[in-house]
Amino acid sequence: MSPNSSQVNFDAWPGEYNCAVSLTYDDGNDTQLNIAAPGMEARGFRGTFYLSSGRDDWEERLARYLPLHEAGHEVGNHTVGHTCSRNFRDEPGAQGLETMSLDDIEADVLEAERRLSMFFPRESRSFAYPCYMTHVGSGLTRQSYVPIIAKHFVAGRGQGEYGFSNSPHNCDLACLASQPLEHMRGEEIVGILDHDLVRGRWLILTMHQIGGARLGTAQSEFERMLEWLDRERERVWVAPVAEVAAHLRGNVQTAND
Repeated sequence: MSPNSSQVNFDAWPGEYNCAVSLTYDDGNDTQLNIAAPGMEARGFRGTFYLSSGRDDWEERLARYLPLHEAGHEVGNHTVGHTCSRNFRDEPGAQGLETMSLDDIEADVLEAERRLSMFFPRESRSFAYPCYMTHVGSGLTRQSYVPIIAKHFVAGRGQGEYGFSNSPHNCDLACLASQPLEHMRGEEIVGILDHDLVRGRWLILTMHQIGGARLGTAQSEFERMLEWLDRERERVWVAPVAEVAAHLRGNVQTAND
């Protein structure tokens, strides 16, 4: 009898874990430092904080995340300029991903990496596509920059369909699916987590602010998610994106080649 998909996925994870969850945070703000990180650390969890470094005070902003780096969290690459589609803007001739080349985006992410490495040296780091967008150019010149991320990073986090997660055997580590949690209720978050525990997959959750109106995850719902992860800690591996990706690259996907 051939194993079902969940049994195959269970075998992909270290120890007695049945699935993996990565908690990720974008763009840097006080709620990540004051609510998210302490809430995770109180339960022994580590996450990934994706920072852009394009503002004039970028050194000061990066330095604020040094305690998180020292506590074992991953500080990930989110480019220098956080460039998204120019379709977000209305003025004629606006700049955006459509006006960039592959060389432009590669220079941006490598400069971001140089800046991050000054504060957060790592053997490997993951990348998050700003606005979940993975292209440069438009129309006939539109190209994916996923191959550039694959060349320089252990993983790249994109976005998938609602509730979608990653097969440990078959996911593209350079373009991983994630689930944004903006304005999502705790029972909905827990339902997605439960679904992936049963299937043995890797769920990447994306947050911006804890609380707050724009791109916010209510603190009560955030705490409910952490409580579920705490109860299931024997079966759920909660780890930064780069750590899970390195495990899959070295122990699971290599065996499939």
